[in-house]
Amino acid sequence: MSGGTRLENANPLIFQRSGERLLTAADEDEDVADPIDDREIFDIFSKSINDPEHPLSLEELNVVEQMRVNVNDQESMVSVEFTPTIPHCSMATLIGLSIKVKLLRSLPDRFKVSLADCKAALTQSVLYKALYKQG
Repeated sequence: MSGGTRLENANPLIFQRSGERLLTAADEDEDVADPIDDREIFDIFSKSINDPEHPLSLEELNVVEQMRVNVNDQESMVSVEFTPTIPHCSMATLIGLSIKVKLLRSLPDRFKVSLADCKAALTQSVLYKALYKQG
């Protein structure tokens, strides 16, 4: 950040990215019904959204993990839990909104997306109010 702005987390831990998803012949066959799964959702946002304070992806900072993504394709539900790099992170709302917007723009309209900040009490957090005030 420039202009003397102080970073909340100046020295974050950096984690290794997951490997590329291996595609099978069935994945590439357009005639085969291919339900949306956790890894597909994780791949949509984990590498393409950077942390607001660092030029690193949410995956590299361990803000998101595939095991915290849950998809129910039959019920058209996606839930994602993310963990900001520090407690009470002022960027949690921005991170959550970035994930939600990316998923809403990438998924079919039938999907409902829910997010949870693992380090905040969801019912009292700014993130909850920002994400759900417009339904």
